[in-house]
Amino acid sequence: MNMMRNSKGISNAMFAGGLIVAILASSLISGIVATQFGLRGLQGPKGDTGDTGPQGATGATGPQGPQGLQGLQGPKGDTGPRGPAGPTVVFAQWDLTWYTLTGDLQWGASVGTSKWGAVFDHDFGSGVVFLGYDDYIGFQATMSINMQRDGPVHIEIGSDDAARLYVDGLLWIDDWSSHSYRTKGVTTDLSKGFHTLTFWYYEISGTARVAFNCDPDILMWYA
Repeated sequence: MNMMRNSKGISNAMFAGGLIVAILASSLISGIVATQFGLRGLQGPKGDTGDTGPQGATGATGPQGPQGLQGLQGPKGDTGPRGPAGPTVVFAQWDLTWYTLTGDLQWGASVGTSKWGAVFDHDFGSGVVFLGYDDYIGFQATMSINMQRDGPVHIEIGSDDAARLYVDGLLWIDDWSSHSYRTKGVTTDLSKGFHTLTFWYYEISGTARVAFNCDPDILMWYA
């Protein structure tokens, strides 16, 4: 009988304690939930973003600092080897030796030398022909040409008074007499390579003129 009371008493006490714990836990949970929902409920709507204020003025640029010292120049490199020389252009020209002329049309003394371009036309008129001589004067002229081809070549001379032209010692043009100015020409074949032209001319009296012309490609070459 006492054992039954103790058991019942203990059971009632445990039940009462558990009930109290349950009530406290329920109150605590309710408080937490109410607090969270209450706080959320109190938060108002988010306001609009305010306008951006005006940008301040840019400050003045500070003074530029002094330029640094220039570094030392490096040593000059060695000069490279010199390349081979290019070809030299050679232009043909006449070498003249001047002579006096006797009354019987024989050559007299040599009175000087000069050089003329390959193509020329000298019209002396009634004036001085060479070194004060205007009559009874003449020359022998020589010129080397270098044919770059085999084929025909045209050569023309003009004279007042007489003239002759030789090519490699052969007479090509003969106008050896006293006359007013006139021209004569010839076209013939020459082989490739060097050839020597010899031009004789004299003036007796009156006006004087002498000229030479030919195909230009035989008057210039590369050495």
